[in-house]
Parts: sequence; structure tokens; C-alpha cells
Amino acid sequence: MVDFSPLFKTLEEKEMNLSDLRQVISSRTQASIKENHMQANLKMYIGTLEKICLFLDVPVEKVIRIVKK
Repeated sequence: MVDFSPLFKTLEEKEMNLSDLRQVISSRTQASIKENHMQANLKMYIGTLEKICLFLDVPVEKVIRIVKK
């Protein structure tokens, strides 16, 4: 299962919020992350993940983590 909690921690550390990601991802994807963050079941294209990592200048581990169900 993909867990997006590292993304929220990274955004907090950078004094940003999820809406700042609209510069690199669609508002629909941003809303999906927000809605599904607690359920941790959002699927996303690897290219979108890459855009987030590059925008935040962080490795993928600061955006997602994989956990067993």
C-alpha cells in the first residue's frame, strides 16, 4: 500500500501546503491526494511522483512510503 504521510511531513518542513503542488500537478490530483491521504490507497503515475519530487527537491522517500497491508 502506498502511504503519502511523508509528503505531508515534507510539506510542513518546507512551510508549504498541498495547494503549492498545483504548480506541477493538476488540481484533481492534488485533491485526490488530500482525500485519499488517510486511506493511503491513491494510485498515481510515476511521472507525477517525479514532478513532485523534483519540485520539492527531495527523494521519493520524502513523498511516499510503501507499507504492507
